[in-house]
Amino acid sequence: MELTIFLAKLIGWYFVILGFFLVVRRQTLKTAITDLISDSALMMLIASVTLILGLLLVLSHNVWVMGWPVIVTIIAWLVLLGGLLRLFAPEVGIKIAKGWLKNPTYVIVAALIYILVGLYLLFRAYLH
Repeated sequence: MELTIFLAKLIGWYFVILGFFLVVRRQTLKTAITDLISDSALMMLIASVTLILGLLLVLSHNVWVMGWPVIVTIIAWLVLLGGLLRLFAPEVGIKIAKGWLKNPTYVIVAALIYILVGLYLLFRAYLH
């Protein structure tokens, strides 16, 4: 349970900070995505780092229970799948990124989801 609490705090803070970044610095995000999708070496590096992070998370926290800790496990698996997708099908990631650039509503919705999930994880982790 200690690892679950630690990961919930880590992921929770990351999600809250990322969510606010998406709201406050949308133009910076747009520039970064545009630069990223044109740099295949950087895309491969990000894919590799995401894959390693996903493997670390899944191997350390693969807890399938009927309770809030399963959220950490689901996030771990999503990170792992994201790394695999970026590595083996980068064109899918590029297509998704271009869709985000065309419709800023996606960014706001994603930001709200990140903030809500992050706050929930922080609530559970600090008030366990």
